[in-house]
Amino acid sequence: MGSDRGGGRHDLDPGRPVRRGHAEVPRARTDHGRSQGLAAKDKQIRHIREETSMTGITRRQFTMATAAGLLGTAIPLRAQELPRTYAGSTLNIMSRTSPPFDPSVRLGEEFTQATGIKLNVTRIAPSDHYAKLMLDWSSGTNAFDVSLFVYQWKADLAPFLADLTNVDKDVPGAPSLDLDDYAPKVLEVYGKNNGKLVGLPVLGDVAFMLYNKEIYKAKGLDPEKGPLSWEEIVARGKQTMSDGVYGYALPAGKTPQCYVMWSLLQHSFGGQFFDKAGNPDLANEASLKAIKFMAEQLQPISPPGNLTWDYNEVLNSFQQGKSAHAVMWAGGLGALSDPAKSTVAGKFGAVMPPGGALLGGTSIGVNAKAKNPEAARLYVAWLTSKAIVQRTAAVGTSPARLSVLRDAALGAKYPHYQALAQAFSAETFGYIPVKEAEQVLLMIADEANAACAKTKTPEQAVADLQAKTTQFMKRRGYLK
Repeated sequence: MGSDRGGGRHDLDPGRPVRRGHAEVPRARTDHGRSQGLAAKDKQIRHIREETSMTGITRRQFTMATAAGLLGTAIPLRAQELPRTYAGSTLNIMSRTSPPFDPSVRLGEEFTQATGIKLNVTRIAPSDHYAKLMLDWSSGTNAFDVSLFVYQWKADLAPFLADLTNVDKDVPGAPSLDLDDYAPKVLEVYGKNNGKLVGLPVLGDVAFMLYNKEIYKAKGLDPEKGPLSWEEIVARGKQTMSDGVYGYALPAGKTPQCYVMWSLLQHSFGGQFFDKAGNPDLANEASLKAIKFMAEQLQPISPPGNLTWDYNEVLNSFQQGKSAHAVMWAGGLGALSDPAKSTVAGKFGAVMPPGGALLGGTSIGVNAKAKNPEAARLYVAWLTSKAIVQRTAAVGTSPARLSVLRDAALGAKYPHYQALAQAFSAETFGYIPVKEAEQVLLMIADEANAACAKTKTPEQAVADLQAKTTQFMKRRGYLK
């Protein structure tokens, strides 16, 4: 997960729904967006006003004077290249407060200038995004025509999302989708559900294993050779511990980054999510091995206080040179590479985690009942087009398009782009593919935390995880 974490974790039963009106919405406690430390303020915002819609959702409407100062003066898709067929219409868009999405908000004024379509952008805290989006669409309110989403929500949102497969053919003047510019697995995980293209990638991300080259040198390790196995990470971690430096930055809190660690380990150890009958199987040998590895191997070489850690704490520990190894999202590599912010800039290596790279990232989709469906699909095609992605990537936003990631000039400025392209084309995998995946993943974090805190044995933790997951899925009607 990247740094797009938002607010804290709700201390509620993860299986308990949020009831509002006639809608029942599972409570989501966080998501997987990615923060990259882009410009904090845009002095060119002429007007920001708060507006409350009929649903009671607070909306921040941004009217931009111009986006030229930050993202260049040229409009890559000129007015004559975008149709004005839908001029005078308005799109309500649900975005996030996280910095990686600032450029797309700023560039929206160019889209309005070219098409005459007004964009009302509501920026939601990541921790509130899932619940507000599901409430709006599942209740039939449909105040929002377009929204960002993370792929863990894809199955939940699929009934409400329009098919984007032929947007560039069905909407006159829409930019080409260039779907072959995405790695096949990325497009499948980020955007497809049962053969239907319900989303397009707007933010690309995978998890990397980082190691501190300076610490390696000091301990006689080859700084140009990163660890290749989890056992090697532990061995090197033990070797690097001294004088306030720890071997590994383990996020062992009841947090999303904790279930990221479990997902990486469980996959590496050959785990499956379901048995042959399709029932959840989270007490299998690989799941137990993953939690035991966290509790018995990584926890002893991690800094004190890590039992509450999430993404930011991991980033800070590695950034300050206090941990020799850490799992980090591509979205965080920009901050680590900035000498003004990081003591390890130019002093760390990034390799694929043992067993494969876990996909993160963010997509954008169109409400199937959008009030202006053609205008909405035109906007999504424009925002994810090569020309626009090239510009947002120029300010550090982690792109998903291979052609942009492989751009030589961008690669010189952001070396991790090339590593991200390689990761997308290598072995990647995603989170557990079930409805309400976030709820199940947070149950995993709860049990891994208990094992690391030694309030449960790893065996007790996986047994409780299996029982909770099965009960949750039965209560939701997914299992009989």
